[in-house]
Amino acid sequence: MSIPPSSWVRWWHMLDRLTWFVALLIGLMLFALLHRRGYDDPYITYRYALNLATGHGFVYNPGTATLSTTAPLFGLILVPVVLVGWPLPLVANLIGCLSHAAGALALWRLSRLWRDEMTGAAAALLYLLFPLPLMTLGSETLPAMALTLWAFVSAAQGRQWLTGALLGALVWLRPDGVLTGPLALLLLMIDHGNWRDWRRWPWVAALMWASIVAAGLGLAWLVYGAPLPVTLYAKQQQALIPGFYDFVDRLQVTLNGYAHQPFYQIVFALAGVGLVATLRSPRWLFLIGWAALYGVAYTVLHVAGYFWYVAPLVIGLAPAFGVGVRVLVDLLRRGGGKWLALAGAVLVLGGTTWWLSGSVYRIGQQIDQRLAVYRAAGEWLAANTAPTASVATLEIGIIGYYAQRHLIDFAGLLQPDVAAQLGSGGFPAAAQYAIDRYQPQYLVLQEHALSLLAGRTDLLERCPVVTEISDLRFPAPLTIHHCRW
Repeated sequence: MSIPPSSWVRWWHMLDRLTWFVALLIGLMLFALLHRRGYDDPYITYRYALNLATGHGFVYNPGTATLSTTAPLFGLILVPVVLVGWPLPLVANLIGCLSHAAGALALWRLSRLWRDEMTGAAAALLYLLFPLPLMTLGSETLPAMALTLWAFVSAAQGRQWLTGALLGALVWLRPDGVLTGPLALLLLMIDHGNWRDWRRWPWVAALMWASIVAAGLGLAWLVYGAPLPVTLYAKQQQALIPGFYDFVDRLQVTLNGYAHQPFYQIVFALAGVGLVATLRSPRWLFLIGWAALYGVAYTVLHVAGYFWYVAPLVIGLAPAFGVGVRVLVDLLRRGGGKWLALAGAVLVLGGTTWWLSGSVYRIGQQIDQRLAVYRAAGEWLAANTAPTASVATLEIGIIGYYAQRHLIDFAGLLQPDVAAQLGSGGFPAAAQYAIDRYQPQYLVLQEHALSLLAGRTDLLERCPVVTEISDLRFPAPLTIHHCRW
């Protein structure tokens, strides 16, 4: 007895609804593998959340209104985590894993809306398991990537109010989220209105987006005296340091690293085929176009090249790869029938899963050695210095979060005048300037990485070592100095 078509439809809709449950399970599996990961930069945002939750305001250094986080909305989301007493870095990792699974689900939903499920399945798989985005776990990058994709899903569904709200929130999750707005609005206009009739353009979504962005800009200007984070200037100055990577350098190094491995050569080849084939599947060009626009924007801004700036480009790589897989499967179908096409799809998707799953596992085992050492330094400062003490160091994230002392930053992320020294003299010049200008009570240094005391007998006398934090993974101990001016 055959099953009525209506029963197949009901089963399909039930399976489609279960995708949220599947995404939740995948997110939890990623968290189980990757929960120990972390790196220094997100801890700057964690400290903003911690200070707001403890009554010191949404600032890094209490009493100093400077916007030094590029993810203010992420910081606000984390405030309740502090209030209930949960471990903030761990919860941030959980949010990242769940967001990443939700981003893969968004690609699948787009493929269902556009009736291109093979592309969606391959794109979601590559997006989910590609190593680079997972290395940003703990920051706002994965939530921002997911929100970007869901903004496109909302636009493809023709939901103007929701699209505008998501686009507005995205800007305050990451300022580069502003790049999503024009493309999402264009998708709304093309898919759900007559673009020749201006009265049917997505005015509601545009107004909602603009209102949220304008409100945020006004609030930032009122609180901090400037609408944009000071870190933009610092990262631009860092890019001027001789020998330091800018965005284009980092992108080239990243691509070269992957291109030397045969598996990724196949991935990039299929993505190239898919890029050409999108001329016949133009809707996927919205995501690929977003990645291109993102790359151009960061190139023009000429900021320092960090891996978390390159990671969002996977939003464009994944659908290009997916279209390439679909083209390959279609060729197999035409050449050998549906069974050959099925075998090809299983081979490509199964091989991708097998290879990249191993990469994800290895990422979970590669824990940043600075996490434990910097935390120990921060906890020592919290236990052995006065609450009003000032501390100067190069990387302020982990140390500052656990120390909860007034930080002076050699990289210019907190004090713009320090950032101004980077372009001409690099980190050594900026550090010497910061020490002389602000006269911190404590220094946290690694002389093998950034030599500051050599040749400065005055500092050697003023700032004796009070403790050392050793780790076998470091060539020299982290030293904490107490300065008397």
